Amino acid sequence: MEKLIKLRTLPVSALMRRDVATIKGSQTVADAIALMKEFSVTSIIVEPRNQDDTFGIITEKDILEKVIDPGEDIHKDPWNTQIHLVMSKPCVSVSPTLSIKYAIRLMKRMGIRRVPVVKDDKLMGVLSHSDILHAVENLQGDDKNVAI
Repeated sequence: MEKLIKLRTLPVSALMRRDVATIKGSQTVADAIALMKEFSVTSIIVEPRNQDDTFGIITEKDILEKVIDPGEDIHKDPWNTQIHLVMSKPCVSVSPTLSIKYAIRLMKRMGIRRVPVVKDDKLMGVLSHSDILHAVENLQGDDKNVAI
């Protein structure tokens, strides 16, 4: 249990993925799909257009629900639909110094599974539910059976 408590107090930077795929909002949904496949990820961070803009995110869910089958036999062409038209924006981001427990609470309240980690308007990484669960899985001893 002690190891789990320690894990929950770690900063987000300790568990975040630093090698993050990014894409421009002007690129197509098909480009995002190809990048997701290349990096074996389920989301891509969308770069801000300028200094006054914020990061966005495009997820598999965005693509499936807003492009492939938005309902009533309507669909959009992924080869001609720009990402900025279907991405989630603005996306919630966190500081690399925020503790894991508060990041978990934020993701729960916002109904999201991943969060960009941003410092001084620069993307530092992404923290996801999977990153946290993998860290819990790697705990030794009795901690393996303790839920967050």
